[in-house]
Amino acid sequence: MTATQSRDDRAVKYGRGWDRLVASAVAPGVWSTLLPFPSALSYSCSYSIRVPDGIVVVDLGWDSDAGWSAFQAGLSRAGATLSDIVGVVVTHAHPDHYGLAPRIRETSGAWIAMHPLERDLIAATAEERTARVAELGIWLAECGVPQTYLDDLSDEAAEIAATMVDVEPDVDLVDDMPIPGSDSTLRAIHTPGHTAGSMCVFDRHRNLLLTGDHFLPRVTPNVSKRPRSSEDPLSDFVGSLDRIGRVGSSPMILPGHEWAFDQGDQRIVDLRRHHSKRLNEMERAVAAGASTTWEVATTVSWTRPFAALDSRGQRQAIGETHAHLHHLAERGRIVHKPGTPQRWINV
Repeated sequence: MTATQSRDDRAVKYGRGWDRLVASAVAPGVWSTLLPFPSALSYSCSYSIRVPDGIVVVDLGWDSDAGWSAFQAGLSRAGATLSDIVGVVVTHAHPDHYGLAPRIRETSGAWIAMHPLERDLIAATAEERTARVAELGIWLAECGVPQTYLDDLSDEAAEIAATMVDVEPDVDLVDDMPIPGSDSTLRAIHTPGHTAGSMCVFDRHRNLLLTGDHFLPRVTPNVSKRPRSSEDPLSDFVGSLDRIGRVGSSPMILPGHEWAFDQGDQRIVDLRRHHSKRLNEMERAVAAGASTTWEVATTVSWTRPFAALDSRGQRQAIGETHAHLHHLAERGRIVHKPGTPQRWINV
């Protein structure tokens, strides 16, 4: 059984009405397609952009038969077919943005491009996927996760490995590089934080900013310190907010989830305020005696109680907690003591 088939066979909920969603025009020559994604977000957004030689797609959703059908329905709504795709830009290599890459590689001649730092997230062989799961277990142990949780991770290992994408990109895009075939209308903007190679795409002709998971209208993007992340991902994320704040003149923002929005300057203020509050909350948790990343993660507030999160959500919460604690230590507000588990103490 293939990895794609195993995921399709799982009982997942995509949100009511997802199967009726096709592409909608968001600007002249630009269409947004909602691709079903088995999470609380229900879907991810893929964008088809008309360029002189055909279509450039930004982001490919979760790999499933339903997602592939929705993707092709979106192309049809845009008056295009798979043969019209000249290239794909991937904002980051998470499976809900890169999952359909194997099908694109098999059915079109399109190039696939991403920031070179995202290559480190790609697991091209079964051995690499096994090693990534092992890395995850070591990291969680360092975060002080109880053994019962680590045992559950072992049970999930095959499912986690099945979500890892194994397609290598053809083109490396670095900061301010024009997207091939766009007559320099589309440019890459390196915005690390959510991942080390996270990237936005700016359409200067239409004044559109396609942001992947870096910038969303309602949900705060996950910023995690975990294996293969940068040294201080939260610092990277905040710095990247400054970068997109200087792009264009109040561009319309097309995110990787949820919906298009404007007034990005206010959203930047909101995100900065959010992370400042989270840093203060985690610093107070350490001062009150929580010493491991796990203890802090299970102490601070989330949109739902930590125990009510599914295992993927809990790992995201642990990663986000770790990023904030590391950021506090980098600024001398708490002290980090390495070991297994790592310990955080008040200054």
